[in-house]
Amino acid sequence: MGAVPAVPLGVAIAEQSWDMTVALGAPTLLAILAIIATRWIGPPPDLRGIEAVATLSFMFLIVAGALAPAYMVLGMPWVDAAFESVSAITSTGLTVANDPMDWPFAGHVLRAWMQWAGGFAIAVAGVALILGPGRPSQRMGSAGIEQKDLLTSTRLQARSLLTAYIVLTVISCGILILLLPTWWEGLVVGLTAVSTGGFTPRPDSLASYSRAAQIATMLICLSTAVSLMAYVVAKRSGPMAALRQTNALSVILFSLGGACVAAVLAWPEGIVLDAVLNFVSGATTAGFSVATVSQAPPVVALILAGMVVGGGIGSTAGGLKLDRVLILLRTVQFSLRRLRAPERAVTTMRISGRTITERQVIVLSATIFLYTVTAFCCWLAFLIGGVAPLSALFDVTSALSTVGLSSGVTGPDLSGPLKAVLIAAMLLGRLEFLALIAALSPGTWFRRS
Repeated sequence: MGAVPAVPLGVAIAEQSWDMTVALGAPTLLAILAIIATRWIGPPPDLRGIEAVATLSFMFLIVAGALAPAYMVLGMPWVDAAFESVSAITSTGLTVANDPMDWPFAGHVLRAWMQWAGGFAIAVAGVALILGPGRPSQRMGSAGIEQKDLLTSTRLQARSLLTAYIVLTVISCGILILLLPTWWEGLVVGLTAVSTGGFTPRPDSLASYSRAAQIATMLICLSTAVSLMAYVVAKRSGPMAALRQTNALSVILFSLGGACVAAVLAWPEGIVLDAVLNFVSGATTAGFSVATVSQAPPVVALILAGMVVGGGIGSTAGGLKLDRVLILLRTVQFSLRRLRAPERAVTTMRISGRTITERQVIVLSATIFLYTVTAFCCWLAFLIGGVAPLSALFDVTSALSTVGLSSGVTGPDLSGPLKAVLIAAMLLGRLEFLALIAALSPGTWFRRS
């Protein structure tokens, strides 16, 4: 995260945007000092998961707060600046900017680069912290990553995932530079697409771009809605191994199946392609829109469901994660089978040949419970604020799943308290309640051996 302010700072200096240079220079200097201090002091040799989770959470909060003044330089009030900064670092894409086309290039790079960095951070966290080091990482793709401690394992995983992420980014930016009207739009949209972020320089998102550009952008989003570990496996063992051993096949089938349903639902309205692309955007939690999302209520409901599910663990996508939803469905099936089985029968719950432990089911239940309670509380706040129920639910879900699609509620005119509600939802959704779950786990507080 230390390099987050440095890249837009370089752009601001190059285009002689001195206000942006000052706003970005201070956090860059602080980041450099923090890196030096970390090198000097060094991390603990026995870093635990709870400490890694707490560090990740604080990094997101610190980066969002440190870069908020840069958005104020762009003319945004402090509440809007905080909103935009959180939306950027969480790779959400909800925006309260009036007309970003009037911004300097450094402003667009700032938003896009924050989304790119935030997307990579959560992808690494998904592999290293949700799946865990060593054996869980091997189960996720037989990538041969097995180390004695969390810190070493995470470093090795991060290097492999970063390589895949950079390659995808270069390819994505190259394609969109060719398809979008200007090279700089292709660059920033490429960064936000590969991070499933959703920010674009234009206020109508992708609507004013060509169909080819819209389709290419959605395919890029789909490519990073699967675990980045899939690309590591594909390089080492081939594409078929990646499909078998990671969540890539599940994510692709879910997106294709949902797109087919969206096409059927949108057929009477004559908006088939718009509905399909908007669904893929919602299911990958990218948040780009090619048309107004509220054109057909059945399609809106389908997109809402796709946003809740989201992409795969270890990807840049948000939502509950498709892996968890599949475990939930298998849990229901397993419960019914247990009811029919003899009392002394020994039954084991498996998915793709992998045993699902009781601890995984407990964490899954806690995550879904916290997601549901948070969504309800945020939705209730919007209802009290006078927002229409369906529109309120859509935007709250979009924030909590870090999607970025909006029914039209989120914007500069939204009240300050409701913007604060969405800020909290974006942070909680992006961090996936990991800090709270880890803090409440009794095993977290056992003495180190």
